Amino acid sequence: MQPEQWQIDLQHCVRTLDQLEQYIPIQNKERMREVLANMRLSITPHTLRLIDFENPNDPILLMSVPQERELTFSPEELVDPIGDEAKSPIPFLTHRYPDRVLIYATFFCSLFCRFCFRRSKTGEANPGPTNTDMDRIINYLHEHPEVEEVILTGGDPLTLLDWQIEDWLSMLRQVPSVRRIRFHTRTLVNLPSRITDGLLTILRRYIDATHPIFIVTHFNHPKEIAPENITAVARLVDMGIVVRNQGPLLKDVNDDPAILEELFKRLVDIRVVPYYLHQLDLAQGTNHFRVPIEEGIAIMRSLQGKVTGIALPRYMLDLPGGKGKIPLTHQFAHRSESSNWDLESPFGESLKYHEPNC
Repeated sequence: MQPEQWQIDLQHCVRTLDQLEQYIPIQNKERMREVLANMRLSITPHTLRLIDFENPNDPILLMSVPQERELTFSPEELVDPIGDEAKSPIPFLTHRYPDRVLIYATFFCSLFCRFCFRRSKTGEANPGPTNTDMDRIINYLHEHPEVEEVILTGGDPLTLLDWQIEDWLSMLRQVPSVRRIRFHTRTLVNLPSRITDGLLTILRRYIDATHPIFIVTHFNHPKEIAPENITAVARLVDMGIVVRNQGPLLKDVNDDPAILEELFKRLVDIRVVPYYLHQLDLAQGTNHFRVPIEEGIAIMRSLQGKVTGIALPRYMLDLPGGKGKIPLTHQFAHRSESSNWDLESPFGESLKYHEPNC
């Protein structure tokens, strides 16, 4: 059986320093080998074509190419920054919120993002769940009918083969309480060739009027929205799958209101719903990407009133220790006295608002 184009693309990823050196000079190979010992390297052919290797500040380069700064750990940074393990009652499953669970279908990715918050798992060749693990996961779901939503994550679940994806969907659809299935994937960004006729046929088989499938992807900069990406998104949306976008606020990549405005508006134009903008998690070796929360709130404040509400995501912080996500927001309303509020309009005006008795 001949490999499909997406599999050929995976075979031609840059995975070694020698391969990377064909595109960009590498100054200190010994130190860079230490970097790759902590977080492996893979850059897809599609992403390589989008990188301007002549520009050391190219945003896609910064997200994809390893740097020595990854060897510097801040005291606050953690191996498990959002507490996946603390909320994992069984292997390969996290149950943080009552009505939904994460399932780690694989820890492999087509491209290993240098800001990855799950780098302790994706950074090494960790095996995914065995058949026994999968049976244990399905049994857990049967025993917890409060779980209505399953999020297939990793790693990147769409790097699995078609038959593996169908196995997961088939098993999950046999659990009566599971109404919604999500895939969290960057293949729409880094490996758009993965959205094949075969994959679409499988996904379509498991969608009906009350059992939707959602895809949450991770465009972080408008430069990542190339024609191939737009086509891949359209193929999914045209068959009734809702595609949402979440990604981190990254220093020197997208920490600029103009860049985020363009990103959010372009996403809506290609029918992707901006969902979350994350404060960067406290993963070890990622501090050079960190934007202070105060700056992030100010950036989002500057977009209020400039970006249509259908294109404006929520700015979120995923708390350490598995404590869950909270919104980080500018305060537009302050109570001044009984039934009166001091308000700020989206355009910076100070207003009084009197609330009737009710």
